[in-house]
Amino acid sequence: MEYIRGILDELEEIVADASRIPLRRGQVMVDRSDLLVMLGELRGSLPGELAEAEALRREYESIVAAGEEEGNRILREARERAEAQARETQAYQRSQRRCSENVERAERYAEEVSRGSEAYRDEVMGQLEGWLRDSLGSIAGSRQELEETSRRPSPVQPVEEDEGETWRASSA
Repeated sequence: MEYIRGILDELEEIVADASRIPLRRGQVMVDRSDLLVMLGELRGSLPGELAEAEALRREYESIVAAGEEEGNRILREARERAEAQARETQAYQRSQRRCSENVERAERYAEEVSRGSEAYRDEVMGQLEGWLRDSLGSIAGSRQELEETSRRPSPVQPVEEDEGETWRASSA
């Protein structure tokens, strides 16, 4: 690592000592061969250092992944234990019992409502049937009266008066 720092320092000196280009702000002229030699030395020294850095990075990622996996496993186990312990508590068992009782009560109430609606339906249908029966009886009676009336002789009969014939209805 020291060697790399030394090469970087030399590169910095080359750029700092370079002649400035007139009318070009911030630009300098650097000897190309000097710069290429320095970059070659830098590149030659990097692979070993980079390989070490890459190995460290992979090891770090592996350690972090293992830690996350272990943490997730611990959380899962803790949740499972907490749920198991909660099921054993009296409060949990009491709430389960109450829940079952409420469901049973709701089912009984639903059954009562269903029976009540069936009874109401039967009552309404019976009333409607009676009303229709009475209406049909009344219609049949009216029809019979009409038939009897049409069989009788006409209640209108001529009546004689002094000035000619006049028609008068008789009461039937």
